[in-house]
Amino acid sequence: MKNVRFFSLLDIANWQLAPNETSVELPELQRGFVWKNSQIEGLWDSLLRGFPIGSFLLSKNGDEKLFIMDGQQRATSIALGYYNPWVNENSNQIFWSLKKVPIIWIDLAPKEKTMTQKYVLRMVTQSHPWGYQNINNATTLSVSDRRNALLQLRKNPENKMQGYTQFSLKNVFPFDSSLPVPLSFVIMSVKSSNWQEKLIELCNANLPHKHIQTKYLKSNYIDKLASFITSDKFDKNIIQAIKNLNDIEIPCIVANKEILESEDEQTGEDPTLFVRLNSSGTRIAGEELIYSIYKATFPNSKKLVENVGLGFIAPSLVITLVSRLAWSELNNNDYPYPINVNDFRKRIKSAKFVQKMNKLIGDENISPSGILFQKVLDLFLLKNDLNIPPVLVKNILNSSPELLLLILQWLKINNIQNLSDKEKKRILSFFTALCWFGRDNGRYCREVWTSLTTENFWNKKTLSKPYYKNNDYIMYPLVQPHVLRSFLIEQVVEKKVVWDNLYTKDGDNINEQYKKILRETKEDEYDSQELINGIWGNFIDSLIDNKSLLLFAQREYINKEFGDFNQLDTLEDTNAPWDLDHIYPKSWVHRKWHVNENIRHWTWTIGNLRAISLEDNRSENNRESPSERLFEVKEKSFIKDNDWEFWNKITGHINEGDIKNTKKYLSAVIHRLCNIYEEWYSTLNVGELFNFEKN
Repeated sequence: MKNVRFFSLLDIANWQLAPNETSVELPELQRGFVWKNSQIEGLWDSLLRGFPIGSFLLSKNGDEKLFIMDGQQRATSIALGYYNPWVNENSNQIFWSLKKVPIIWIDLAPKEKTMTQKYVLRMVTQSHPWGYQNINNATTLSVSDRRNALLQLRKNPENKMQGYTQFSLKNVFPFDSSLPVPLSFVIMSVKSSNWQEKLIELCNANLPHKHIQTKYLKSNYIDKLASFITSDKFDKNIIQAIKNLNDIEIPCIVANKEILESEDEQTGEDPTLFVRLNSSGTRIAGEELIYSIYKATFPNSKKLVENVGLGFIAPSLVITLVSRLAWSELNNNDYPYPINVNDFRKRIKSAKFVQKMNKLIGDENISPSGILFQKVLDLFLLKNDLNIPPVLVKNILNSSPELLLLILQWLKINNIQNLSDKEKKRILSFFTALCWFGRDNGRYCREVWTSLTTENFWNKKTLSKPYYKNNDYIMYPLVQPHVLRSFLIEQVVEKKVVWDNLYTKDGDNINEQYKKILRETKEDEYDSQELINGIWGNFIDSLIDNKSLLLFAQREYINKEFGDFNQLDTLEDTNAPWDLDHIYPKSWVHRKWHVNENIRHWTWTIGNLRAISLEDNRSENNRESPSERLFEVKEKSFIKDNDWEFWNKITGHINEGDIKNTKKYLSAVIHRLCNIYEEWYSTLNVGELFNFEKN
């Protein structure tokens, strides 16, 4: 067919590995790489088995170049199989969307295989340098296996002096395997008539083979490799499957440039985007699609936009926020409602809107938006007594675009230059309180938007007032830590109230305080217990599972052990490098009929969780009791005297009817939950903005 071309797998790999030798590029409108490790391994299993992987869609761009419109995820996954960092040292700089490039290995002598894959491909990534489970390749290794893998990786002198998220992937290997070799080595070797010698030579010259000991291979990696691949035990079908890769050709449909440039007369939508949206691949929509349209319209601004977020704020979110700031400036600084794709396409046709956006984006010499976003980061990355971990800053900033927009607008219209540490804490207090406990942040921002020009915006009078239309609170006052502690201890520990019945009642301090504020704002509804239960329920539900609060409380430890971790870029491999460990083991509760109902519930709250590194997590298979798990790492685990007093007395399983130890456990969990909450509340002086007391 005239409009169909065929490319070999190596051709497709070279679109990224050898870009100077190819005519295929990634257009600006494409999204980043989003496939997970199990999807990449699955694609390579399909290729080795000779299964079809579908066609690609390319387009002509007018200068003999071709753009890939559909198939980016598959093309990048193919390139990863050919990627050889021991030879292509700078390849990670030319991959289309990957900044942290993983390495694919293949196990030549697997003990087990998954139910769906014939060939055992294994990936190592920056946050999991030991790879994933063999039998279930979408699941991380067990704590025990990861610890054993890390001990082995640390034997390599290259890995001794740094955190494991910083290991060079050239110095690691998949642990849950028997005889792994880099897939690229095997692909290179089979070109030789004596592929065994070539493979051994590559492994001997490049791998840290003296330190490779996997779960099933304990020593003499090179000797075992040489012995196995020349023996009758070796399944030579693997080599034949890899040789067959050379015969695979992938059909690529090439669309004419005119089709891609035309618009649908009925909808006004770009057919390129329409095809992309409705392809069988990963869909692109909303914010990412708006960013794609912007990149396609202003391709020279791509690097600028990526730099604005400074690795903390996604480029797609940057464009969304900047476009709303531009619209607001053109409309007397009115609140800019969120825009959809069609709205953006219409606005970008306006010369004034484009001019305003480009002015905010700036050029390579100065970026006003970059300055604004840098000021926001300076608010959060306080280099004083707070020292919030980068990964938590990134999580907070991306969790509520509305709040981020509000702060950007305040900085912009007031031309804020310098802020004191006290002012920064107030803003951080505001952001985290709304982010973690807010009811409707979009509505909140709309209501306070007109107050942004107020000289002293960050005060309780402005931020905690009822909103205008029906005299209701958007952000209800937050419970003081000492009030919360006394309520939970009394209700849960002393009165044994189960979770489903844990409501405030007449006479409770919290209940009376809620009544007081409702009496001032709700008139006839002030005594509605149902309304009070809803307010309390929103607060306590938001608190008990708030892992961000936990990281805030453990920030000193997280910074020390994982200060370089910032949710590794683009590859969907965002499992944190620490364990969220249950102090009272979850296996002592899960599916156990003889466990007290309250223990069952509170075991899953942050009061019973801690972030802990592999080196510090001494528990093996949940055999250790809380007193044993915490003994050497109390401070690292954010254990205070008032909860350690009880943890220290829990030395084994607590069964139904064991009232004494049940009380100890609930006391430990609730004190620690309140300690975590109080650490944030008191450190950021949250009560100055959101509590029951008047100024």
